[in-house]
Amino acid sequence: MTPNRATFPVRLALSLLGCAATLPVLATEAGVDNIGPGTDGFFMLPLEVDSLPENMVAFNLYYNHYKSRKLNISSLGGKVPNVEIESTAVIPRLDYLSPVRIFGGRLAGYIAQPWLKQEVSAFGLSDTREGMGDTTIAPIILWDMGKDLTLGAAVEITVPTGEYSVDRLANTSNNFYTYKPLFSFTWLPTERTEVSMKTTYSFNEKNKDTDYKSGQIFHFDYSASYKITDDLMLGINGYYLKQTTDDKQFGHTVQFAGEDVSDGVRGKVFAIGPALHFTFLKYASAEIRWAKEFDVENRPEGEMLWAKVSIPYAF
Repeated sequence: MTPNRATFPVRLALSLLGCAATLPVLATEAGVDNIGPGTDGFFMLPLEVDSLPENMVAFNLYYNHYKSRKLNISSLGGKVPNVEIESTAVIPRLDYLSPVRIFGGRLAGYIAQPWLKQEVSAFGLSDTREGMGDTTIAPIILWDMGKDLTLGAAVEITVPTGEYSVDRLANTSNNFYTYKPLFSFTWLPTERTEVSMKTTYSFNEKNKDTDYKSGQIFHFDYSASYKITDDLMLGINGYYLKQTTDDKQFGHTVQFAGEDVSDGVRGKVFAIGPALHFTFLKYASAEIRWAKEFDVENRPEGEMLWAKVSIPYAF
């Protein structure tokens, strides 16, 4: 629901390699997606939803920093040299819980609008862009399964509201719509432990400026934590992402040097790291999470830092 990974235009990358008649591909166009992997960690859903006030809002403020110096792309023969990608984002998100019931659960929704700074160096060139990123909105249904378990289902829609140019190394928009069915849960196995997970499956529309359609993606964020004190929890968090269909351009599988790319340049990544969650003012919370990426294919490989403050309000 959040920042697009820093990107550079594949057309320019290929022209620098002396093959400007075709486009190399980076596991979804320019190696980016509209997922924001690792966005959610502790308590992805509120507990005891049916006992909450009829109307509630929560103001969430996220901070994200991602840095990578590795990029392995099959269509470019493996490691891309001299790459540095750095992305910083501040993302306000507003959640609303309504009294409306549908399919046995409570109807809610959220909207997130990132502000991004993208810094990219590749092939001896560099670029920096800063501005509004792509907007994500979603209706969601929350099911109260008892005091220790909440389930949620949603459809996230990411709208390309940021700035994009095919001639830039860095952009604050991916320039395509994404529709993501989502399922999530928060579960307390014991009085002092918490487990949360969010799974999505992304359907990407075509980038009309490049006639490029990024493949479909399965992804999940996860968190497992233990309560050290009444207000402090320590845990692990991370994410997994795997592209399930090929990237397409001009109606067929993408090509490099006139040949179809055998693996469809499908991306994959797994990340894991430590996390800390603190409760204050009884219901408000703050958290900080870090994750290191492993087993990466056709994507940048780096480190992700997330921080979040959440303040609920009933009316």
